Amino acid sequence: MLTAASWVHPAGRLFAYLCLPIARDAEADRVLVVSLTTGANLHVVPARMSESSIAWPEAIARLAAERTRAVTCATQARSLDGDTAALAAAYGVAKAEMDGIIAGLSVALAEGRQPKALDDLPRRIETAVTLREAFCRAVAERFPPAVAGAKLALSDVLGIGKLAKELVEAGLAIWQRVADADKLRRDTIRAQLEATRWPNFADLPPAG
Repeated sequence: MLTAASWVHPAGRLFAYLCLPIARDAEADRVLVVSLTTGANLHVVPARMSESSIAWPEAIARLAAERTRAVTCATQARSLDGDTAALAAAYGVAKAEMDGIIAGLSVALAEGRQPKALDDLPRRIETAVTLREAFCRAVAERFPPAVAGAKLALSDVLGIGKLAKELVEAGLAIWQRVADADKLRRDTIRAQLEATRWPNFADLPPAG
């Protein structure tokens, strides 16, 4: 099945992507995420759940790092002159996607079972990362061009590269702990997972 989604870039361009099933074998489907705007940011991810090779503390650390990237871009956006409503909306779209992921995993950890609602976890994480990166890029475009030899604004948080794969691994590592018989461990993971939620745009101070 082909899945499509889109949102309006703050500069007025349509940001869209498709999730296309490209392979099917005895083990798993694979999904290709394609940017319809640029043709770039192509990622292949498993459509079904697979095993993650990382431990849950590393998974939490990766999700916390993604939160930091989102907050860094948002505080820079808050420091801009002029109307930032479109940027706030773009942040909200990315935040909503990540909120849904965290909420689903949190409920699953509390109940000790894996809900079907998160069967598409890898794709949803890919979507959240793609939306966050697009938001950061939109913020960076509002800054003056860098002088020769200087770093571009927010260059440290732009680009996806291996990031999507690493965050998918993080999500799967948490997923694998959902059915853990040790409720205390599940509660510990859940508390740390909740701490990776992104703050609201309006609650963030402008970058100093």
